[in-house]
Amino acid sequence: MKNILRMLITLLAIVMLTSLSAAVVLSQDMPENPTATQDPGDPDQVVYWVRYNSEAGAYEVADDAEGDPMSDWDASMAAEAGDDVTICFTPESEEYDFDLKVNPSMRNAAEAAGVELLVFNNAYPSTTQPLENADACVTREPDLIVSFNVFAELTDAIMAKYNAENIPVIAVDVTHAGSVFWGADNCATGRFAAEFAANWAEEHMWPEEEMVVLTGLDPAVGGAPACRNTAFTDYFKENYPGIPDENYFDVDMRTAELGPNAGALAATTDWLTANPDAKYIVATSINDDRAFGIASAMAQADRGDPTVDGVVIGKNADAIALDAIREGNSPLVGTVSFFPERYGDFIIPLALDILAGNAVPAINRVPHEVISIDNIDIYYPEEEE
Repeated sequence: MKNILRMLITLLAIVMLTSLSAAVVLSQDMPENPTATQDPGDPDQVVYWVRYNSEAGAYEVADDAEGDPMSDWDASMAAEAGDDVTICFTPESEEYDFDLKVNPSMRNAAEAAGVELLVFNNAYPSTTQPLENADACVTREPDLIVSFNVFAELTDAIMAKYNAENIPVIAVDVTHAGSVFWGADNCATGRFAAEFAANWAEEHMWPEEEMVVLTGLDPAVGGAPACRNTAFTDYFKENYPGIPDENYFDVDMRTAELGPNAGALAATTDWLTANPDAKYIVATSINDDRAFGIASAMAQADRGDPTVDGVVIGKNADAIALDAIREGNSPLVGTVSFFPERYGDFIIPLALDILAGNAVPAINRVPHEVISIDNIDIYYPEEEE
């Protein structure tokens, strides 16, 4: 009996030591502030529950939170606004179609929640206005800041201003180290676009060995959105080994003074001139303005027949892409929607949960859907005149 008792005690000790060792390893692997180093563009990125520590001026892992941060945060269950809550919002612009959907959704959601929303336009493509707006936000002493700055090289300088004042930040679409991220699952959008383009190629019996994969880049944007292109390319490399390596092209479409549409048109025109025999093209870029520029260049070069010349899949479901899809006379045959008209319905509740001291996911994904002629009237029905 004593031997049995000794064995049980020994086994219990081993179990306890093993559990303790596992807990130590887990604590060592878990970052104190995952938002400081996380990469929403990495499909293997671990997503943590976090909580803002106003005294430390940083997010921390909320190890007491339950559930899966990738799926269990619910905007409808978020905290209500306290008295005199002020949020500073720096939208990308007040000009582009995507922003003309995001910005009203933010204003409407803030008003419905009883939140004062201060708006300072980043005036894309300005690289100085985002920094000036960061100073303006700090001066107004808001409770939280929603930063929609799309220039990756400015994020550190912007966050330094906010961190110095211990103001929590939600970053939209482009990662800001030290902030909670809200935006597209960029790698998923690249795969969705690739799957649609691949299905198109198969339906039209394009010879795999002659297919060309083209991505329109804007290195100035950088960060997580880059995966909208790289995941597109990776999909074809993994699933279509017959496409020759020399048939993959990354074309620099940085906007400079031309703007995203004209910049993409000019860059693609140069590429088409340099590759006069290229056809069976599957192309994408990070947004619809550039995708439309690619498609326009193909059409102007008399290489715009989507059955043989090529197709372009955009991102954002902007009006320029929806019109092209509906009219059906363009290589631009699809776009991945992020439903920007719903951004405020999620971002404002996320902000209120942060301010209430509740645990929130460090990375938050928007819903996505590929919009084509088959479903455009379901998601974006034409308005009656």
